[in-house]
Amino acid sequence: MPPYDILRVATPEDEGEDDQHRELGREIRDEAQKLARDHRVKDVEFFGCDVSLDRSYVEVKYGSENGWPNLDPVRDGLRRLYEARIVLRRFSFIDRASDSGGCDTCGVPLCCATWSGARSMGPVNVRLAKQQGVTPNDKIIGCCGEVKCCMRYEHDAYKEFKERAPFRNTTVKLEGEEGQVVDYSMVQDSVLVQFGQKRSDRRLVPLGRLAPENPGIEPADPEDWVPAEPPTADGSDPSDPPSHPAP
Repeated sequence: MPPYDILRVATPEDEGEDDQHRELGREIRDEAQKLARDHRVKDVEFFGCDVSLDRSYVEVKYGSENGWPNLDPVRDGLRRLYEARIVLRRFSFIDRASDSGGCDTCGVPLCCATWSGARSMGPVNVRLAKQQGVTPNDKIIGCCGEVKCCMRYEHDAYKEFKERAPFRNTTVKLEGEEGQVVDYSMVQDSVLVQFGQKRSDRRLVPLGRLAPENPGIEPADPEDWVPAEPPTADGSDPSDPPSHPAP
């Protein structure tokens, strides 16, 4: 539920008055930017303004890459012009994206603008991406300039998976063979194991197949705990897909 009471349905007159307030807000925003230039306040950008219904309270939103600039001349100038209480509120890039909304590269509306829980899940940083095996790159950066909120959603699942799976470079046993863990697949609850010297000797092995021979490894579902299968007559792995001769 919203943190306020709903009094009534907005009338056409209310909507017209709201349009006037929005227009006044844009005017105040532009005037604030002009006052900042006149008083030589650098590295500050005013991008939004909210005006109360009775026009006695005005909140001007701004962003600054230079810490907390002295905006007293701007506040005093706006107070004289509009005879209202003026509050200048500094927004971070994330706050600005949340306030203005929009769509990201995934094609859906921004999580921070549509779901309040996105901001309450904790900080999102490059460390989360590295723990999920994602190399830091431009694709994981949102329009706010920070790591995308969605990197936080699956973090707990990756953390729980790694508590059950062997570490990278760990030697594991499978049906009499020994191999080295080189990568993970949390979605498939498996690890990639290098059994020989060639790249073709790598196999994706479910944790359920490694668990019987390797203490400390646990599958996500106890029913996935399967006994080791003996190799076939030709020495191939029973879990490998069947090969078909070329026509």
